[in-house]
Amino acid sequence: HPVNMGMGKALRTGFEQAEGDVIVTLDADLSYEPQYITELIRELHQHHLDIVIGSQYMEGGETEDIPFIRLFVSKMANKIVGYALDRNISTVTGILRAYRKEVLDSIEIESTGTEINPEILSKAISIGFEVKEIPVKLKGRKLGESKIQFRSTTISHLLFTFYEKPMMLFGVIGLLMCFIGIISAVYLFYQYLVGALDPNRPLMLFMVLMIIAGIQILIFGFVATQISLLKREIYIVQKENKLLRKKLK
Repeated sequence: HPVNMGMGKALRTGFEQAEGDVIVTLDADLSYEPQYITELIRELHQHHLDIVIGSQYMEGGETEDIPFIRLFVSKMANKIVGYALDRNISTVTGILRAYRKEVLDSIEIESTGTEINPEILSKAISIGFEVKEIPVKLKGRKLGESKIQFRSTTISHLLFTFYEKPMMLFGVIGLLMCFIGIISAVYLFYQYLVGALDPNRPLMLFMVLMIIAGIQILIFGFVATQISLLKREIYIVQKENKLLRKKLK
């Protein structure tokens, strides 16, 4: 692109232009050695897979010359985002992957930023494509600076996680509010037993509000989870429609 439009937009443009049966994505700064391309493709064909991921965080994977804070946050982000998926995948946000063209032709990709990588995985897994990781080494950049904004990338991945698993957000908040309300109720009951309870205390209203609000947030999280589960059916319909459009061209 003439100007930087984000990783997601760049990948989507590449996917549209690519004509091969297998598409491999790789960092341009060679944080991953190009030799992994053949390993990814070999694994894809030998085991009849749909997506193969190069993973530095799985058993056998390595990292080299990565700043501690960046590495720690990246590992935590991958664990959190990975929890939102239905598969046990240790490196969800990495770009080193090999795809069968059919996978990318079957899903509607919407992201324009770094969240495109977990988005593709989420939709592909929901449809039923087979995914596997292989161990690789991620090396720190030797020259230049990354165009990726670390803070915004982390926030976008967390938002993706909450979008995929709403109960991770609403469940925690709802349970915390209910817990605070229950603790307040226990304290007020103790005050009642010792004869020191004042019905006009603001704590009474606070307790009621915490419990009611907590229950409402939990219910909202449950409804959001059901809506999230319905997205799988939508992805399947999108796959059929997209493949049909390609056949008609």
